[in-house]
Amino acid sequence: MADQYSQAIFSGAKWSMMTIWYNRCIGLISTLVLVRLLSPEDYGIAGFTMFFVYFFIALSTVGTKRYVLMEDMTDENKLHSIWSLNLLFRLVSASFLFLSAEWVAIYTSEPEMATVIRVVSMIPLILAFHNVGMDLFEKNFNFKMETMMLMVAKTLGSVCTIAVALVIGNYWALIAGVILMAVIEVITSYILCPFRPRWCTQYWKEQWIISKWLYLVSVSGYLRSRVDMLLLGNILNSRNVGFYNMGQEFSWLPFTDFLAPMNHGAFSVFSKLKDQDNLLKERLYSQMALLMFLAMPVSFGVCAIAEDFVYVVLGEKWIGVIPVMQNLSFLMIVMTLYMLIQTVLILKSRMPLLFQCDCLAILLVIGSFYGTGYDDPDSLSFVRLVVGGLFLVCVILIFLLVIRLQTSRVLPAILVPFFISLWMYFCVMAVVSEIESHLWGLLLGIATGVFVYAVSVLGLLPVLIRVIPEYRSIQTKLGKIIRIPMFD
Repeated sequence: MADQYSQAIFSGAKWSMMTIWYNRCIGLISTLVLVRLLSPEDYGIAGFTMFFVYFFIALSTVGTKRYVLMEDMTDENKLHSIWSLNLLFRLVSASFLFLSAEWVAIYTSEPEMATVIRVVSMIPLILAFHNVGMDLFEKNFNFKMETMMLMVAKTLGSVCTIAVALVIGNYWALIAGVILMAVIEVITSYILCPFRPRWCTQYWKEQWIISKWLYLVSVSGYLRSRVDMLLLGNILNSRNVGFYNMGQEFSWLPFTDFLAPMNHGAFSVFSKLKDQDNLLKERLYSQMALLMFLAMPVSFGVCAIAEDFVYVVLGEKWIGVIPVMQNLSFLMIVMTLYMLIQTVLILKSRMPLLFQCDCLAILLVIGSFYGTGYDDPDSLSFVRLVVGGLFLVCVILIFLLVIRLQTSRVLPAILVPFFISLWMYFCVMAVVSEIESHLWGLLLGIATGVFVYAVSVLGLLPVLIRVIPEYRSIQTKLGKIIRIPMFD
């Protein structure tokens, strides 16, 4: 049984990473073209616009996918019903987004934002027609179909974005690409899945009992992760918002492209174990150890190579991104741990606590951004890092006091890779500081980080598997790739 669940998580991670890595390759090509065609101001306007789009999408999200994954779906009317409820919320959301256009323009002191917001208000409505039957594939551990859908949407959307940018050369290229991706995603969902949703209200009352908390958690979770963008629209000009937005995007690339996909199948698997507390905790220990084993080195690594990365990939006009990347990269550690907490608390029906945690994080960010008086992206990104550190303490306390994991198994899983990654960071910095070429600094920095971390872990493996038993699975997987001794 354990092998079945491990295989399911691996399958979810495999297909999710395939999707994201493919999309990132397409996106990287698109970005390398667009950063030379568009200005930081364009990215600032587009980034702030998309904050509002996805905020209103969060406001209209009734937890469709998680509800499908958690509940018995043998009665098709449940699928019809949740699709209909989602459609209603998205229609209301699109209307409110359209009507808020003037207010957004006043708030940001950017008059052109009004027209942009009115145009993008169609995105929540378009996504409302997404085929809910696609979620059944994931429920049955079939992650391939969603991968195909997202790949097609990303490819065609990126081509459209570049084409429009070559013609008009401003932020409308980014807006057009997002709209097209939403349209293609919906169309593809009906091509790949034979299920045809129809209007139904039969289970609305039953679904809302669960969905109301999924709804609140969706809204609070989005604000927790992106409230800084809302505040920056009022604190900074569009150019500095562009620096912050670009720095945040690239600093969190390993999380969005690697760490989050590694956890993609966990919700489906954990949902099968939600009534078996001991098995759920064991699976949680394993997942935490694996994710921290990966999250720590990439967080320190992004910080170490940020300067060379910006010069090589983005160009000199984006040097304001460097300190933002360095500061925000460490938030990947907090985000990775909190991702696990979200899964467990939702399955354990502790969503009110999850909502309270999100509200606490939001209040901390608002208070620190306005309370410190800083008005530049460098300082504000550092403030965001400090808030993340405080929130990390809360996250660990929830693991220990609420989920009731053992301190002797949680802290080693966090602290051991932390210290190994810190050692790796100093080694990388020592190498890149001696190299004048940014290209060679980037390449050798990455190579040094991988080499130092891998050698350190392999050298300490006999000790590590005694301190962190979950590393035995890592040892087994490594043993299939390279010939290493199997320590007891």
